[in-house]
Amino acid sequence: MLFKIIISSSFLLTLILFSCGGDNTGTGPGNIAFPDSNLSFTQHIRPIFLDNCVQGNCHGGFRAGGLDLESDPPDFQSNSGLVVIPFSKTNSLLYILLFVSDNGIPRMPPDRISGILDAEITAIGTWIDEGANPAN
Repeated sequence: MLFKIIISSSFLLTLILFSCGGDNTGTGPGNIAFPDSNLSFTQHIRPIFLDNCVQGNCHGGFRAGGLDLESDPPDFQSNSGLVVIPFSKTNSLLYILLFVSDNGIPRMPPDRISGILDAEITAIGTWIDEGANPAN
C-alpha cells in the first residue's frame, strides 16, 4: 500500500511539474538576455512595462490605480504616491507588488500565468537600484 502511495505521489509531482510549463527564467526562446548592470529604460525596462503592464489596458490609457506606464517616460505617480524609489527596489511599491499583495493592492501583474518573467523582475529591480533613470 505504501509503495502505491509513493508511486502515485511521484506521478502527481511529475505531472504538476510538467504541466506548469513555460520558461520563467528569461532564457527561453523569445526572451531577452538582460545585462547584470547599466540597464537602459528604453531598451530593457520600458518593453517589460509595455508587454506586461500596459496590455489589457491596465496601466496604459486606463491608468489602473492612477499609474500610467505607457507614457515615455512614465512619472511613476499613482493613487498610492510615488511607486518607484530610485536606488531602493525594496522601498518601491512597483517592485514589491511583483512578489506580494500590499495594503489591499493585488500582486502584479494579475495574470501570473502569462505574466512577467523572473529575469524581467530581476532587471526591474536592478534598474531601480541603479537609480531608475528613465532618460537612458
